[in-house]
Amino acid sequence: MKVERILGGLVSLGLLAALAMPLASAKPQANPATQASGKEKGMHDKMQAALDSLNLTDDQKAKVKDILADAKTKRQAVVSDASLSEEQKRAKMKELHEGMMSKLNEVLTPEQQAELKKNMTPAKEKASEQP
Repeated sequence: MKVERILGGLVSLGLLAALAMPLASAKPQANPATQASGKEKGMHDKMQAALDSLNLTDDQKAKVKDILADAKTKRQAVVSDASLSEEQKRAKMKELHEGMMSKLNEVLTPEQQAELKKNMTPAKEKASEQP
């Protein structure tokens, strides 16, 4: 009786482990907001890396930092605005990006602008290829 009980417990434990394995190995599905913020973070990192490669002066670095901080605040407001549809959010984000790039171009020299554009083109192409 004791052996049967032990075997029964082991079988139950084995079944439980077998059922838990697919759950443990499955990638958790992030909600769209998390995916968007992950994508946004990736884009921010690429933008920051592109800007870092421009050999900015201290004055330019301070101005760029303010521009990026302002853009981040505005992006977060758009993302959290439940009254906007996804299409409206995309349009607003595009508008914010264009405004940010315009402000950056006011701070950068023509050579730095060209270098930034060159550095951002591969990231832009890669982003448009992803769904």
